[in-house]
Amino acid sequence: MEYAKEMHHRYFRAISAFYALESLKEVRAPNIVGQSDAEENAKTMARYNGLFTPAEEALRVYFFLELAKMFDSSKQALHINKILNFTASNLKKLTVDAFKEYNRSQPRAFLETLVNEYKGMDHKELIAIKEMLNKHKTTLNKLETYRDKWLAHDDKKKPRLPSITGEEIRDLFEVLAKMLNIITGRLNSESWTYSHVEGDVKHHIKLVVDHLRRFEPYRLKEIEEKYQIKLKEN
Repeated sequence: MEYAKEMHHRYFRAISAFYALESLKEVRAPNIVGQSDAEENAKTMARYNGLFTPAEEALRVYFFLELAKMFDSSKQALHINKILNFTASNLKKLTVDAFKEYNRSQPRAFLETLVNEYKGMDHKELIAIKEMLNKHKTTLNKLETYRDKWLAHDDKKKPRLPSITGEEIRDLFEVLAKMLNIITGRLNSESWTYSHVEGDVKHHIKLVVDHLRRFEPYRLKEIEEKYQIKLKEN
C-alpha cells in the first residue's frame, strides 16, 4: 500500500504537469479561445517569456520522464510493474487479518464494514491487470525510447524520434490510474479520483494568463506614477 500510495502521488503531479502544458498551448489556440484572445494571450506570454518558455519545457520533460518511470521495468525503481510483481509474490499474506491490522494504525470510517466486505486479490485479477498494460505495449516502447535517447540522455546517434500523440499519452494516464485504483481498491478499499484535475489545472493556468493580461498593466502604471519612473516595455 505504501508503494501504491506513493505512485498515486507521483501520478497526480505528472498528470497535473501534462494538463498545465496543454493549457499553456490552448490559451494561444484560436480554435479554442478565439482569434482575438489567442493573439492577446500570446503577446502577454511573450512579454514574460523568461517564465513561460522554460516553464513549458520543464513541464514537458517532467511529465514525460515521470510517465516513463511509472511504467519502468528496473528492479531498483518504483513503478507499476514492481507493485504488480510484489503483490503477486505476497498474495497469501493479503488476508482479512492483515487488512484489519494495517488499518488499525490509521483510523478508517466504517472499518468493521470494510473488514466484512474485504476480498483481497487473486492471481487471475493480476493477470487481467497486466493484460490491460500489454494493450499499450507499442506506445510504451516509444515512450521508453524517447525517455532513454532524448530526455534522460542526449545520444549523438539516435533512432528516429518516436511520434507519441496526445491521445496516446491520455490513454497511458487513464490505464495507469485504473490499474492503481484496482490495486488499492482491492487491497485496502481505497481509490483516488482524477476527473477534476484537468478542469482545475486548466482553470488555474487561464487565471494566471488572464491576470497578467488584464491587470498587470494597471499595476505597472501605478508603480510608474508613484515613483515617477518609466518602466521598460517588453
